[in-house]
Amino acid sequence: MGLPVRHTSGRAPLWAIIGAILAVSPVSAHEFWIEPHDFSVDAETEIRADLRVGQDFRGDAFPFVASRFTAFKSHDGLGEQDVDGTTGDLPALSLTPRTDGLTIVTYISAGERIRFREWGKFAAYLDLEGLTAIPALHDARGLARDDIRELYTRCAKTLVSVGNGADDRDRATGMPLELVAAENPLTLTPGAAVSFTLLWQGEPLPDAQVALFRKDGNTETGTKILTRTGADGRASFTLPASGTYMAASVHMIEAAADRNADWQSYWASLTFAVE
Repeated sequence: MGLPVRHTSGRAPLWAIIGAILAVSPVSAHEFWIEPHDFSVDAETEIRADLRVGQDFRGDAFPFVASRFTAFKSHDGLGEQDVDGTTGDLPALSLTPRTDGLTIVTYISAGERIRFREWGKFAAYLDLEGLTAIPALHDARGLARDDIRELYTRCAKTLVSVGNGADDRDRATGMPLELVAAENPLTLTPGAAVSFTLLWQGEPLPDAQVALFRKDGNTETGTKILTRTGADGRASFTLPASGTYMAASVHMIEAAADRNADWQSYWASLTFAVE
């Protein structure tokens, strides 16, 4: 899974870009996230971040490829702006901060397709992502179990503190599926509670699985905690330790009739760090 070679700067060769593109699917990589090199920077320091694909919060860097996303933006106290880049750039994000506070970076991927020829693989994927209602809905719609067509879109987000950003807060940016943190990461410490509101088309999404991953930066091991949102779309966790975190959730709906698919899924991720 992932790229044969990881590049740390400059442009990736064409074969590496193609390999990265092919790696992004619910089967080969269950997560897609934005991972800043530093989650807290001075006002004069460039924000650099990788797009990553992988599983259990471990994966390879994905280059800047404009055809692979419909929106790649940064949001701060001055508004929003597009993230610029050249095909093959690694890291995919290099951005000069415009103001103190939280800089929120969001990425909405172009729609991708996947086909499941075996029900067992599709069912295992649904179970992993907590999509417990889909099997019964699939059968109720009279859909085949041996040829399942899915469209999926990634909605990734990260929070970077610039300068004195302790008083700023996360906010909704308009992605189709979006996690919004209630607390500023700068105010959090190990043992503290952290909560997220999961929004679907701008409204709280109840009874959806949210996973919280942690890696401490020193090892390749980490932790994964699962919960489900309440009626208000909120999911809460207790932070076990300092480190880099990712909250993630998947929502699946019936695909529109003109999309030539059975299901359409949206994958939300939110990364942040706790000292």
